[in-house]
Amino acid sequence: MDLKLRIRTAKTPQGQELAIVPLEGRFDARAASEVRQLLQQVLDFGYHNLLIDMSAVTFMDSSGLGVLISALRKCRAAGGNLSLCCVPESVALVLRLTSMEKVLTCFDDLETAVANFSTASAAR
Repeated sequence: MDLKLRIRTAKTPQGQELAIVPLEGRFDARAASEVRQLLQQVLDFGYHNLLIDMSAVTFMDSSGLGVLISALRKCRAAGGNLSLCCVPESVALVLRLTSMEKVLTCFDDLETAVANFSTASAAR
């Protein structure tokens, strides 16, 4: 992944500020460090609600999954949350096989994700 900080922001109907982070290409061991740094930058900017747009991700392995779980923990520790949207079937399969679809909230599209995003405290 050749990532640049291309985040967009949105507000939920409840007034929560979201950082929308698009990922693309292979999300594997080679890309994991770069994505981890990108997500840390977003958190350092003060965003604690992250929506990861997976629409352009072609592959994800356990390294990519580990980055997402780590970012989820950091978001929740800061009182926010992390969700995924536009998850391709190949990535959804990894989430199902690891039972992480129970941990990571996934939305079919960006609009639905923004409209239904909730923080960890509201989601529990």
